[in-house]
Amino acid sequence: MKIVSWNVNGLRAVLERGDLAWAFDGSVDVLGLQETKIQERHVTDAMRAPPGFSCSTWDFHATKKGYSGTALFVRDGIPATPFPFRIGGADHPEFDVEGRITGVDLGGLVVLNVYFPNGASSPERLAFKHAWHDAFLAQLVALAQTRDVVVCGDFNVAHRPIDVALPEQWAKESGFLPEERAWFDRLLAAGFVDSFRAEKGDLPRQFTFWETRRNARADNTGWRIDYHVVGKGLEERLLDAWISPQIRGSDHCPVGVELDVPVPPRRDAGGVDVDGAGGSAVDDVGELDEDADADDEGAGRWRR
Repeated sequence: MKIVSWNVNGLRAVLERGDLAWAFDGSVDVLGLQETKIQERHVTDAMRAPPGFSCSTWDFHATKKGYSGTALFVRDGIPATPFPFRIGGADHPEFDVEGRITGVDLGGLVVLNVYFPNGASSPERLAFKHAWHDAFLAQLVALAQTRDVVVCGDFNVAHRPIDVALPEQWAKESGFLPEERAWFDRLLAAGFVDSFRAEKGDLPRQFTFWETRRNARADNTGWRIDYHVVGKGLEERLLDAWISPQIRGSDHCPVGVELDVPVPPRRDAGGVDVDGAGGSAVDDVGELDEDADADDEGAGRWRR
């Protein structure tokens, strides 16, 4: 099973440019998108059910237009049901109104597609991010006691110095603060695995976000803040993990993971098995050269 995640920084623009066509060519089984930046009334039938992906689930910001939002798509033939995952409850309903989480139950595992908060815009927003992180982790740990879980998305945290181009310069930026990195430590200590590092080790200069104002992508001055984090029960079933900087259309690039989880074969209109019929934009992108180059509203000079 191939699961791909991408912060698209505006779904309508990406679709209009054709930048998402590769994701629906049949080579991806589950696709999670973040920062769709649309409201429910703007989602067309074609958006909800692209060819070969009639199952999708969406989350929208309750009040702000053009802000946040997530969507999760599952390839036809894979049994799937939406999996609501709320973290705030009655005490903190504000945690669940920003359109940050979509989930799907695939039977053998649960996939959560998440757009984590950015804390760069103000001290209040950073405090919100910390509280949101704690609530999310508590609910995730509870879920993982009974289910195998994959969490994909834009985490808005670079875990280690190797995950940013300029660790000393950015040490006081939200996204690379000690307390944010400590939360990621707690996530891994709770029994989760950073799939990319598990598969690729300490491969340097592997980034997923680049600031657009200074054309940082041209010289690969970026951050690795997009992940697939898997529960320990899935670690031995990891087959590959990759970053796809060659795919443009956003200030983030897609990231992917392949798991040894059986999925039904793809079939054409005549019912013929077409798996293995050709390459795709996400094939063979795990072996990257170490120099491969290929959020929130009001977040200062960073938009993650």
